[in-house]
Amino acid sequence: MISIPAGVDNNQIIKVKGKGEAGKRNGEPGDLYVRIMIKPHKVFERSGDDVYLKQNITFSQATLGDSIKIPTLEKENIIIKVPNGTESGKILKVSKRGIPHFSGIGRGNLYIQFNVETPQKLTKKQKELLEELKKEGL
Repeated sequence: MISIPAGVDNNQIIKVKGKGEAGKRNGEPGDLYVRIMIKPHKVFERSGDDVYLKQNITFSQATLGDSIKIPTLEKENIIIKVPNGTESGKILKVSKRGIPHFSGIGRGNLYIQFNVETPQKLTKKQKELLEELKKEGL
């Protein structure tokens, strides 16, 4: 069994001392070198020790601001504040929620890119409210 340290990156090589082939004439075994290949994650994208998340928000959340739950690598949710006036494509940085540094000290950041969803279907009430907002210049 090989222990993979936190923070290891794609294509990185790990040396496992004494786990290679046996040496000649009953000599000590050599070292084993393992190249790490990381599968893409379903939710997060990695760049170095930073991770990126695309998050959909509603028009009202973008306009008025909101507190929303965001997943983390530790499989727990954190609450973040969506600032009022958030435009589609805006990126919010959450410090020290990325990949642990390979050195073992600190970690990367989590970057959340907001996508403001435009509703495709509206109720009669929603249409009326938007028409009123339109008259008010919004």
